[in-house]
Amino acid sequence: MTTIRLLLFSVFLFLFPFSRVAAQSVPPALDNALNQTLIYWRNLLGVQSLSAAVQFSNDSVWTGAYGISSTFPADSVTPEHAYAIGSITKTITAACILQLADEDKLNLDDSLHTWLPDFPYVDPNIRIRQLLNHQSGLYDVITNPAYNTASTANLDSVWSLTNLVNDYIAPPLFAPGTSWSYSNTNYALLGLIVEAATGNNYRDEYKNRFFNPLNLPSLLLPPYDPLPAEIAHLWLYNPATGLISDEHNFFSNWHSFTTSAGPIGGYYGTARDIARWNRAFLRGDLHSPQILTEAKNTVASTMPANGRYGLGIMERKFLGLTAYGHGGDIGYSSISYYFPQKDISVTVLNNDSRKNSWALAPIVQALLKTWLDFEAGTLSAGNDGVERLKTAIYPNPFCDRLSVSVDLPSDVSSAQVVLTDALGREVRRVDAGALQPGRHSIAVEGLEDLAAAAPYFVSLSLDGVSTAATGIIKQQ
Repeated sequence: MTTIRLLLFSVFLFLFPFSRVAAQSVPPALDNALNQTLIYWRNLLGVQSLSAAVQFSNDSVWTGAYGISSTFPADSVTPEHAYAIGSITKTITAACILQLADEDKLNLDDSLHTWLPDFPYVDPNIRIRQLLNHQSGLYDVITNPAYNTASTANLDSVWSLTNLVNDYIAPPLFAPGTSWSYSNTNYALLGLIVEAATGNNYRDEYKNRFFNPLNLPSLLLPPYDPLPAEIAHLWLYNPATGLISDEHNFFSNWHSFTTSAGPIGGYYGTARDIARWNRAFLRGDLHSPQILTEAKNTVASTMPANGRYGLGIMERKFLGLTAYGHGGDIGYSSISYYFPQKDISVTVLNNDSRKNSWALAPIVQALLKTWLDFEAGTLSAGNDGVERLKTAIYPNPFCDRLSVSVDLPSDVSSAQVVLTDALGREVRRVDAGALQPGRHSIAVEGLEDLAAAAPYFVSLSLDGVSTAATGIIKQQ
C-alpha cells in the first residue's frame, strides 16, 4: 500500500464549491429536503464525500453529491462523479446467471463439474445456487494475505479469474449447503460459468445484456474500459498514523485488483446509474417472475441488522419496509436498496475508507424517510422556505467570531447555528432558542482556537430544518 500522506487544507480550497447538487424532475420541496438529508449525514459521518440517488416510481431520479473528491487539484464531487462500487457488482453477476437460467442455458442446480474444470479445495458437486447465496463453504481468496501482497507488488498486471482461484484458494470452511459464509470466491467462479455458458467474456455479456440496453454508461471496469471521465478520489485512512490521504493514483492503477475482482467487485458507477440498475433488476424488468422469486428466496446470514441473503442480493428492512439490494467495501463503500412496496431505489456512495457500507445504511433510511414524509404530505411547503430565507454570514474570512443574520417571515420555536470543518466534524453549535418574526443576528464566538487558512461550513437550522451549508474561511 502506498504511504499515507498528510491531508493539508489551504486557503485556495474556499475558491471552489464544496456542495453541488442536481435534481431531475422532482418537486422543489422534496429536492431541498433530500439535499439537506444528504448534507446532514455527510457532516455527521465526517467523510470526504457522499453521492446519492433516488429513483422514483414515475421514473424520475433525484441525485445529490456533497464533499471533496480531491484537494490537489481542488475538486468537489458532483452527481457525475463515479465511485468504485465494490460488491454491488455481485448483483450484476447474479443477474447474468439468472438470465442464463431463464434462457435454459444453465440450471441453478447444476454442479460446478458441469461447467468448470477442477480447482484445488473446490468440491465439484457445489451447486450454482450455493455459489449465488454463499452456502458453498469455499474459502474467500480475496482475504488470503498472499493475494494482497502479490496484487500490490505489481499494480499493472492483468490477472485471470482462473489464476485467482488456483493460486489463493485454501481448504473450505464447511460442507456445501450446511452453513453460510460470505466468500468472494463464489463470484469468481460465477464469472467463469458465465463465460463457459455463453462463449463470451463476462464483461461483454454484462454490456450487451444490461449496460447498453438500460443506458448505464458509467458502469465501467478498468483497465478493460477507460477510467470514468470524473472519479471521486479514494481517501485511505492509516490507523498507525491517524492520517487520511488521497490514494487515487494507487487505486486507479491497481489493475491486478480490478481484473481479478471484476465479477466480484471491480466496477465503477455513478449513484444515478446504480439506482437505476438496482430498480430494473429487482423490480423484475430483466427476468421472469419465477426466477426473480427464486432470487428473493433468502437464507439466514451473519450480516448486520438480521440481514438475509438470496441469489446475489441482500434482504433487510428499513422503517418496516422490506428492501433488496447489496453493499460494497473496497476502501470506497457503497449501498443500494430497492423497496418493492414503494417501487423506489436508493443508492449511497462514499469515497472515505473510515466508513464502510453498513455505516451508509442509516443514510438510505433517512432518504427513504424523507420521501415517505413527502408522500404522506407531512413535509410541508414551508420547509422549502428555509432555503429561500435571506441570510448573511459575516465577516468572511473570519477571525475569532462571526455572525449569521436572518430575516424571519414568521416565528420559530428553535433556531441553531452549526459550524463544521471540511471533514464534516461539528466544531461549534449556538442555540438561539425561539425567535419572533423580523431580523435577527446570531453570534458565534470563541473561534480563536480554530485552524487558520482552513475552510469551514455554516448552516442555520429552524425548527429542525437546515439550510445548505455555506463555505467560509478562517483568516491567517
